[in-house]
Amino acid sequence: MQSSIFSTYSKTENLITASILSVMQHLSLNRIERIFGSIMENSDFELIKFKNQPSDQESGVPDALISGNFKILIETKIVKNAVKPEQLERHLKKLDKNNPAHVLLVLTPDSQPPQAVEKIISDQLIWASFSALDQAIEELFKDEKEIISEREAFLLRNLQTMMEENRLFPVERDVLVIPARIAWRDYALTNAYVCQDKRSFQPSKYLAFYTDNRIYKFVPKIQKIYESVVFEKNKYHGHLGSVVNTLLEKNYNTEGESHKVILLSGQSDKETIILNNEITNDLCSKNGRRVAFTQNQRYISLKNLKNTKFTSELVSQNLAESKALNMEKNNQWSDSLIQDTLTAINECRVSPLDGKLHFKNTNGQYGYMTL
Repeated sequence: MQSSIFSTYSKTENLITASILSVMQHLSLNRIERIFGSIMENSDFELIKFKNQPSDQESGVPDALISGNFKILIETKIVKNAVKPEQLERHLKKLDKNNPAHVLLVLTPDSQPPQAVEKIISDQLIWASFSALDQAIEELFKDEKEIISEREAFLLRNLQTMMEENRLFPVERDVLVIPARIAWRDYALTNAYVCQDKRSFQPSKYLAFYTDNRIYKFVPKIQKIYESVVFEKNKYHGHLGSVVNTLLEKNYNTEGESHKVILLSGQSDKETIILNNEITNDLCSKNGRRVAFTQNQRYISLKNLKNTKFTSELVSQNLAESKALNMEKNNQWSDSLIQDTLTAINECRVSPLDGKLHFKNTNGQYGYMTL
């Protein structure tokens, strides 16, 4: 991966903030408004207003008005859950409480709002993750209506690279992969996944289907989850009602039974991710026998899913991320451990006997991890 133009010698919060501001200073106004509006979840966000012939019900109407009255304080943290409530309280005192355009933006690598942010009730306090900033930039590039200059594109891509180099994105395994022999049939009919009542899953954003030794190209977004639904005809309305009625009419489910129902985006919906290719399962035991990628459920990151052709690559990426997180927690990012990780990635198999990933390190020693 190409290094960013920003220095990474000192990974301080000031350096990260300065780099972000440096990029923003060289973007057009509408680009800045779009990025900040996205990460603050405010589609109407404006820094400067332009208005023709503004009328204030007084005599003498000017031809035009350009106005702006905003203030954005930014607090950046590069460590998860490192925000202090007293620090936020001090910053909030610097804002005009009567001006909704005065806000404190807290930018952190957390995957959810830090505890300190949750404790403070204020419309002027806004939290966003570096992942949200990265996504806002990515959406900007994907919008065909946006005409981005070469200079802007260069700076924004380098900002994304810098955030990745500094490991500001949480490792998210946000895709739930489930065996799909029956599940794919139900999804094709109803845009939903139905399973046993109150079945436990980790929080996920998307759902992928695995069957016949492959992961299908369509990865729908999870829209709503019903933990326990009694299947009765014409009892429910909307999407849920359609799911229940359709499956009962097809005799795929029994009336009166309870099931967990996960409503999903459809194959043609914009929210559904369509991979470039189906992902082939190439996992084998030491005897060369094919091993199922999952027989119950499994979690992987959407980023890895988008850039993979074989399930062995997904397993290797999950292993690398798990080892990387462990090293980061213990501050053990030595060359030898990195080399061990790379070797483990190259030599690993899933055992059909215990379902664990067995790998070999640089010293020829074998180890395993639970998947």
